[in-house]
Amino acid sequence: MTTTNETTMSRSVGPRRSDVFLIAAAALLALLVIGAAGYLGYSVLQTRALERSATPTARAVEELYRIVNDNPNDAQVRVRLGEALAADGRFREAVRELETALTIDADHTGAYLVLGIVGMLQDQHDAAETNFLKIIELTEGTQFEQTKVHRELAFYYLGESALDTGRYEDAVGFFKAAIRVNRANADAYFGLGVAFKGLEEWEAAQDNLEIALVFDPKFAQAHYEMGQVYRAQNDTINAAVHFAKAAEYDPGNDLPLEALAAIGSAEEWEERSRAALAEGDTGTALDSVLVARALRDDNPEYALLHGEVLEAMGESSVALDVYRQALEVNPDHAGLTAAAGRLGDE
Repeated sequence: MTTTNETTMSRSVGPRRSDVFLIAAAALLALLVIGAAGYLGYSVLQTRALERSATPTARAVEELYRIVNDNPNDAQVRVRLGEALAADGRFREAVRELETALTIDADHTGAYLVLGIVGMLQDQHDAAETNFLKIIELTEGTQFEQTKVHRELAFYYLGESALDTGRYEDAVGFFKAAIRVNRANADAYFGLGVAFKGLEEWEAAQDNLEIALVFDPKFAQAHYEMGQVYRAQNDTINAAVHFAKAAEYDPGNDLPLEALAAIGSAEEWEERSRAALAEGDTGTALDSVLVARALRDDNPEYALLHGEVLEAMGESSVALDVYRQALEVNPDHAGLTAAAGRLGDE
């Protein structure tokens, strides 16, 4: 769904948010990208974010309680108080305020939205989905900006809930509906990719994760899931590329590091490449050095080995490009300089 995090991975998923979504959309959207798709470690972000915001959120709650006391029949204010309470982890109080808001305005989509989010944060998926579906019902055929945003988010969170409960077909439908409302929703494309991954529809998974990465190239969760998709198809090279990016963009998360450890170290892949090259198995040598470079793209020795493998394959012009590109980053490397000079003179 991210993160990413980087580290709370708050990304825009649509038009400007209304005041109704003052706290919940900003703080909880990233927290809820915790589907059952293999990246559950990101759920710890919820606790961390709440801890970081505890003091300012507590102040907001105190101020909003004062405003509610002065305006007890204002549904909007009660929804904002419910948002603040939810962000502070005070879910029971949040539900009380949101339900009170609905007794004042039974069609308040913002109240249903935050009730749904609170339900998801407590793993109460049935209750959460009931509230999100109510928003879909209330916003059918409406064109107002605020209700369009709520409709988009309701579909998005229904997709997240379906992911969390392993209902991948349902998740696909909900995420596609969110995208129909807003085609710039990077999180929905991410969720759609994860849902297709759950269905083992690898090409569709890659296509949608790639779209999410177009919107946000540093989307760590999307890189991680893309790595998993490639790994499932035995494409170790591309899996390593994306796991390495996930680790780079979310250095505090262990899951990308664990995935990289399962692939093996760059030194191990370098050794495989050199051994294969010595035996004349240039195909294995090339694949192995590419994995090594994906794991350690800052190592000029791997670039030199890459070029040597390409030369052994008769691809001198491509090898020269590899040497020259590596020299741009390592201009004083003697081996690269000599190799580039040698091929450049041919």
